[in-house]
Amino acid sequence: MNIRSASLSEQIASHLADQIVRWELAPGAHLVELELARQLDVSTNSLREAFRLLERQHLIEIQPRRGARVCDVTETQVRDLYDFLFLLLSELAARAARTWQGEQMADLAAMLPDFERFHASNDIGAAHEVAFRFVSIAVQRFAGNHYLAEDIEDLLPLLRRYSFLALKEETSELDVSLAIFQNLLRNVLTRNAEAAAADIREYGDKQCQIVLRAIAKRAAA
Repeated sequence: MNIRSASLSEQIASHLADQIVRWELAPGAHLVELELARQLDVSTNSLREAFRLLERQHLIEIQPRRGARVCDVTETQVRDLYDFLFLLLSELAARAARTWQGEQMADLAAMLPDFERFHASNDIGAAHEVAFRFVSIAVQRFAGNHYLAEDIEDLLPLLRRYSFLALKEETSELDVSLAIFQNLLRNVLTRNAEAAAADIREYGDKQCQIVLRAIAKRAAA
């Protein structure tokens, strides 16, 4: 794994992305450039580069003469993301099952007890972080294709935004996540590529429906 220090613009983007993912910055919220630059004590050039990174991740949109705003969340956007991204993630799971060697699965398997502990204590935030750390490591290790890895990595922040909403709105989502995590590890470790891919597709279908119910509920409020 290539380890490097994140640039200032990447750190700014990560900070703002966390606020968007956790819905602390609501859909449609305007990101006022000068105000944010003062608040974060950074240059407007670094902030603009961070905005470009966030735009690539589909978290904000930059409008001519109107500046940056947090992207809205619509039913179409949710369906499109889950249809496409979970197709890629199912391929990643199958590749992991077919190709893992030696100790490549050891640290990933070791995350299951952490997830189970967070599930037992209903620590949604910590469980959410474990799940995405698992996916990030798996992408780096098993994608085996630059474009596959790049597409997944670009879309993961948007998935984090939607899945955080799912976890907050329906506590049953944590139960579903744990069951899929357990099944996926078992099928990858036993090299059952077809079942591992099916686990991912099932999870995507279930979480998509939870997110759609959550945004419908918010729209009606």
